[in-house]
Parts: sequence; structure tokens; C-alpha cells
Amino acid sequence: MKKLFLLIGILSVTLTVSLAQNKKAEKEAAAKAQFEKAVAAIEAKDFVIIVDTYESGSGTIETNTDDANFVSYEKDFVFLQGAIVAGNSYTNRVTISDYKQVADKKENIRIEMQVKGTYITAKIEIFMKKGGNYADVIISHSKGGSKRFSGEVIPRAESKYFKRPGVV
Repeated sequence: MKKLFLLIGILSVTLTVSLAQNKKAEKEAAAKAQFEKAVAAIEAKDFVIIVDTYESGSGTIETNTDDANFVSYEKDFVFLQGAIVAGNSYTNRVTISDYKQVADKKENIRIEMQVKGTYITAKIEIFMKKGGNYADVIISHSKGGSKRFSGEVIPRAESKYFKRPGVV
């Protein structure tokens, strides 16, 4: 009887460990698929980053609930919208004067671009670690100050962002 309980105990531990390994493998595969999809959108220059969390003026990390705060790269232009991103309430269309995309040894993606528009001249830096589609963004305005936020890199066709009319 004791041997039977011991056998059942060993069998249940073995099954639990194997199930945990399968779930870990599934999560890694899903993260890899998200990363590859995000990289394809970045290379096509057709993606959106909706602000998820941002650094407030006091330096604390806040959560964003408004889909109207975003950065989108739409072929020839970058759109910055929302006070969290652009520092104003306009939908700012900016042109890219310098664009650099680099992947490091670990395949993390780093994008740097200089942009200029009617109300904004800035440097945009996007960092995305391998293994997911979550990116950190820093927008350094030429007049001083910077905006820091994070969000998912999503192909523009799949994103649910809200672009206001009246682009400047």
C-alpha cells in the first residue's frame, strides 16, 4: 500500500513538472511570435505604439487609459498625439530626417530617428527587447525636456488607436 502511494506521488510530481514545462514553452513561443510580428511591422514602417505606462511630470509611473495617446509610423510620416507623447493636444505629423535601426547581439531592437513638424522637433528612441512586443520610448524635444513611456508595438492595421481629425 505504501508503495502504491509512493508511486502515485512520484507520478503526480512528474506530470506537474512536465505540464509546467509545456506551459513555459507555449509562453515562449507566443512571445517569439509577437516579437517577430512587431519586427515585421517596424521594418515595414507601419506600426503603432499606444501608451501603456508613462513617466509623469513628478517622476512617478502612471497608467494610461486613453487610446488617443500614441506614436504611429505610417510609411513616410510619424504621428505623435496626446499630451503624454507630444506635450500638446494636437495630432502632430512629423517628417523623419534621420532614421537608424540596429539589432544588438541579443537581437534587441533599437530605433533612433530625428523628426520635425509644425510644433515638434525631437529625437525619438524606441527600445524593444527580444521575446515580446513591448517597447520603451523616449522622445527628447529640441526645446528641452523629454517624454518617457512604454507600450506594445502593434501593426497599424491591427491597432485600436484613435487619431483625432485636424492633423498639423
